[in-house]
This record gives sequence, C-alpha cells and structure tokens, in this order.
Amino acid sequence: MKKQSLLLLTAGLTSLSATETFGVEVPFSDDFHQLDDQRWFLAHDWENGFPFLNRWQNSQIDFGPEGMAIHLENTEDSHGYLDIVSGEIRTLDFYGNGCFQVDMKPVKADGVISAFFLFAGPHDQPDGGNGLHNEIDIEFLGSNTNLVQFNFWTNDDNYQQKNEYIHYLDFDAAEDFHTYAIEWNRRAIRWLIDGQVVYKVRHSKRLPIPMKSDTKLRAMMNVWAVNSEISNWAGQYSTEIGIKHSAYYRNFLYKASRCHQ
Repeated sequence: MKKQSLLLLTAGLTSLSATETFGVEVPFSDDFHQLDDQRWFLAHDWENGFPFLNRWQNSQIDFGPEGMAIHLENTEDSHGYLDIVSGEIRTLDFYGNGCFQVDMKPVKADGVISAFFLFAGPHDQPDGGNGLHNEIDIEFLGSNTNLVQFNFWTNDDNYQQKNEYIHYLDFDAAEDFHTYAIEWNRRAIRWLIDGQVVYKVRHSKRLPIPMKSDTKLRAMMNVWAVNSEISNWAGQYSTEIGIKHSAYYRNFLYKASRCHQ
C-alpha cells in the first residue's frame, strides 16, 4: 500500500513538472492545403522597413494539395517603379511553451531569407504580455542553403543581443522538404531537424531565453529580401524586375509538450 502511494505521488509530481514546464494549451496541426482563417492570418499591405526590401501582400501566398507556397517577387508599380512583394503568415493566437514544427523547403538565391519563427513585440502583444521584443528563429540564408541560422531575442526592443548560431547541414535544404522544429520551455530552447536535436540553449542569468511568464509568442513564416547594407550576411539581392522566388511549407504542428512526446 505504501509502495502504491509512493508510485502515485511520483507520477503526480512528474505530471505537475511537465505542466509547469510546457503548459496545457490545445495542440493543432495544419497541412496548409487551404488557409484556415480560424488559426492564421496573412500580412497585407504593410512593410517592416529596414532591413526588409519588400512589403507584404496576401496575394503572395498560395495553398494547395502540396502545401503552402510563399512567393517573393520583383514587380512594377503603376508608375513603372520596382515594387518587391512577398508573403507572411501568422497565427491569430499567441502560444506558450511547447513544440512548434513544420516541413519546409527554402529559397536558394542571394539576398533571400526563408524563415520559420516565434515572435511577440510592441505591435504583436498578447493579453498579459509585456510588449517587448521576444523572438526565436529558424532562418535560411539563400546564399548558402547548406546551412541554417538559429537565433533568439529576450525582451530586446533594440535588437542588441547577439545569440545567432550557424548549423551546417549535410544536405541542401532547398532541394527537398525536411522537418524543422523549435522546442521552447522555461528551461531551454532546442532546435531540431528531422527529429534530432541539433542545438540547445539553456536559460541562465547570463543568457536568458524568452519566458512565457513575460509573453506568449506567435508562430510565423515568411520570405523576405535583404537590404544591400547587410548583403555581407545573406548575399546581394537582385532587383531585376520579373524575378520570382518561392519557399514551400507543409505539415505545421504545435503541441504543448516535447517534440518527441
């Protein structure tokens, strides 16, 4: 009887620990065959400014049997001037700790970034959030799709933190779909590729990670053109009119647990 009680107590403590770490939010998945407007919205008719060259238009995202395509395109405006447009998709809701995962095939072209990330900030603030910039990134630099960059910011409106990390791949990410994931809890951030943890940052006073107690985060995906002032980072973007680049996404998943559970 005592042994049974001890087992029940241990199980209860394990369950409590998992709940404290990840939360109890409802999981959801999306194959991106069509836009689920109860979960997502498309950025439309605005621009971020530096270092983005493009503005966002909802017409630059397509859905179909193969998933979602985001198109970065050099067009002409009504006066014949260059107009660079692209797409960005965002969750309507903000989410706490858990596993955020998607299959992705990025653009291979100089000066183009294909991204999957979590975000909150002064203009993307959940109820109860602190309104500061918190972000966790997976970014592909089109100049070299044999590597991927991971990054994060914690309560940093001025983008002063330098937490980027380059992970070298044993494949060209632009050639086929692979599964990329961010596992976020109050103790650590883990980045996974095809189910394997490839990088991890533990929370510490010296290196704090975003905290759900400060803000929940939106899941977002976009493709954008890099300003020439930072071309040493991602390459020089070609502004030739008519050029079009597309990144592909499918099988998004969010669950408030580890990615392997």
